[in-house]
Amino acid sequence: MKPEFIETAQNDPDCEIRLGVASWAKGNNAIKSIKYAKRDKNGKVTRSGEFPVEALRQALDFAIKNGYIRP
Repeated sequence: MKPEFIETAQNDPDCEIRLGVASWAKGNNAIKSIKYAKRDKNGKVTRSGEFPVEALRQALDFAIKNGYIRP
């Protein structure tokens, strides 16, 4: 991922939420993803999964419907 925006995660100050160009975009800067990035003991961002931004709404609805988070 090529981050365009980075914000400290509210649930853990050692983590970040990143928005940017997806790692699988292959030169197409229009493909965006979101990533929850945790830092290791040396302060480097560890590998973590990316999620297509277009699927985010469905993922949130799914988590709400199944009681993982509250609306």
